[in-house]
Amino acid sequence: DVLRLAGAVEHSSEHPIAQAVAAGATERLDGATLPTPEDFTNVPGLGVRGTVEGHTVLVGRPRLLADAGIPLPQESAAALAEAEAQGRTAVVVAWDGEARGVLGVADAVKDGSADAVAELRALGLRPVLLTGDNRAVADAVAREVGIDEVYAEVMPEDKVDVVKRLQAEGRSVAMVGDGVNDAAALATADLGLAMGTGTDAAIEASDLTLVRGDLKVTADAIRLSRRTLATIRGNLFWAFGYNVAALPLAASGLLNPMIAGAAMAFSSMFVVTNSLRLRAFT
Repeated sequence: DVLRLAGAVEHSSEHPIAQAVAAGATERLDGATLPTPEDFTNVPGLGVRGTVEGHTVLVGRPRLLADAGIPLPQESAAALAEAEAQGRTAVVVAWDGEARGVLGVADAVKDGSADAVAELRALGLRPVLLTGDNRAVADAVAREVGIDEVYAEVMPEDKVDVVKRLQAEGRSVAMVGDGVNDAAALATADLGLAMGTGTDAAIEASDLTLVRGDLKVTADAIRLSRRTLATIRGNLFWAFGYNVAALPLAASGLLNPMIAGAAMAFSSMFVVTNSLRLRAFT
């Protein structure tokens, strides 16, 4: 019952943890169809709430239950602490005013994430892990991918505060996210990058959408942006220098109009050809 009701409510959420719970419920219930919830509500940073088969079901952090006036039994608190000690993200399941169980989700790091972080460092950037997960999970993931600065157990509004604090220190902040809870921080950052596999809210709030859900694409996007900016500067330098050198000659009558026209055409061709080199970027 815990799996079936929790999976039913979580299936309506776009959050990665919610999708993991829903997928796990379907798998462990031999592919059985999960019931459709009514009055579904997503509580940012805390969990979800909905009515399933007449039961008011809550799935999320202990604070979600506390706000609803539902006590957490000692055995559930012990299970929650044990799951977090093992580096798992734990959520509590309750319905009809009573906590019924605890579900643990293992946060598997994607292949290539450590390499992506290394590439970001090589670009002179300082990676920071900003997550709503508990401290144990966040620290474990940070160690695995090579991140030193970690902000864990933050609410969606707290993510915005962290971004603003970093900006107040004089940093230019690029935020990478894919969830509803990341939307506000993505909009606040100097550069918001959303994963194309993420939620619509995150994509809408971002400045740039990365089509693939691979963190390494972030480093590629930054390298391409820097290369593009360098090309623009080179084109401007050539165009201004070319005209500054030719204007005195034209004003003094030393430059034939036919030659001047051909020279300007050559200048335009140079700028276009130089820009087209970006198509070979890898």
